[in-house]
Amino acid sequence: MSKKYRSEAMAAIHETMQALHDVGAIDKKTMRGFNDACLTPIRPLKPKEIKAIRERESTLARPFSPII
Repeated sequence: MSKKYRSEAMAAIHETMQALHDVGAIDKKTMRGFNDACLTPIRPLKPKEIKAIRERESTLARPFSPII
């Protein structure tokens, strides 16, 4: 799943901080803060939206449930 950023500037900041996290320069707690600041919030899907996605992708409910 691709990441959605609040802006191009936030994308650049997040990618830099992710690289620092990958090499151990910042900890998980700090990275979570950058995730919250830079990435768009995830909104819960309504049951009708989930059903529409399943039907569009021709996926059964059982194998689809771990994805969402």
